[in-house]
Amino acid sequence: MNYELEFISINEDSCDADAICMRFFDKERGRYIIGVYDGGTQKYGNALVSHLTKYYFQNTKNPTIDFIVCSHTDQDHASGLCELFDHFHVGALIVNRPWLYIDDIFDKVTDGRITKSSLENRLKQAYPYVSALEEKALKNNTPIYEGFQGTTIYKQLKILSPTKEFYKSLLVESNKTPLSENSVAQDSFFTRILNEAKTTLESWTNELLREKVSTSPENEASIVLLGDMVEEQFLLTGDAGIRALRQSIDYASKTGIDIRRIKVHQIPHHGGRHNVSPSILDALLGKKIVKGTTPTKYAFVSVGKGTNHPQKMVTNAYMRRGAKVYEARTHTVRHQNGMTSRSGWTTTTPIAFSEKVEDWD
Repeated sequence: MNYELEFISINEDSCDADAICMRFFDKERGRYIIGVYDGGTQKYGNALVSHLTKYYFQNTKNPTIDFIVCSHTDQDHASGLCELFDHFHVGALIVNRPWLYIDDIFDKVTDGRITKSSLENRLKQAYPYVSALEEKALKNNTPIYEGFQGTTIYKQLKILSPTKEFYKSLLVESNKTPLSENSVAQDSFFTRILNEAKTTLESWTNELLREKVSTSPENEASIVLLGDMVEEQFLLTGDAGIRALRQSIDYASKTGIDIRRIKVHQIPHHGGRHNVSPSILDALLGKKIVKGTTPTKYAFVSVGKGTNHPQKMVTNAYMRRGAKVYEARTHTVRHQNGMTSRSGWTTTTPIAFSEKVEDWD
């Protein structure tokens, strides 16, 4: 099946952010389906609008994005999506909104002064980017759907995680959910330019990733999306951590999906080392290959121009398991199968294996 998957970048100092667009040919409808998975911050959203206008909607009178998936509530994934509603018609928005599940978690509230109405207001204040996205969709009469395990989008796409129960448990875990009067919502975290970190040495056979790592409940709530393009499959992960990835792997196994056959991977959380572990990557990509073996997979990571992501021990880990790793840092990266080439676009160079990696201390 002809398709393309593009990781949008802006060539300026910024936080790490994910903004991904795609299109694939749907035989039943006789046309290309256009979708977006995350929109980064507002600057990334603007870049996404420009990219779609230039390459997807050139000379189109009524440009339409068939669907948008907002993986989770963080600013560096959700904020830029609002820009799309100002320029295009949007057929559907898939996003999980914490305030829809107040009835399910309200028995965990320990302060009698908190009502269901006040809890809804607090959650909308704690997750302002998804709240703003909801407002945009409602204003534009765009239908909004939940994004839970088993949901399909145009048959070619399937959500592997989270389940609704897992999502609700993450809401209870989050310190953004005010279960008591003293709870304080925290600002969304995203990586900025950091000082030079201490380094240590790795080799092809000596991997320093750790098993027992964790990330925030908000990250674990990311919608993990599998795309089946017949000749090859891709996996988009947002900021998913090892719990969400394990849930995705287990669900794939139960439903007859050989997840290790997936050819194209998004590296979670901009290549952070608290989102993956050796055993998870073994289950997701397969066992380590012999050094010098030709890679058969591709892995992509979106990072800001001046940040210290992706972590080298993470990109090394993907390479050990047979993936070429590409970063969208200063230029947009396009992966395609069966699509026409673009004038002025050239082949990008994968990241090299690094013997120096970040020290855990």
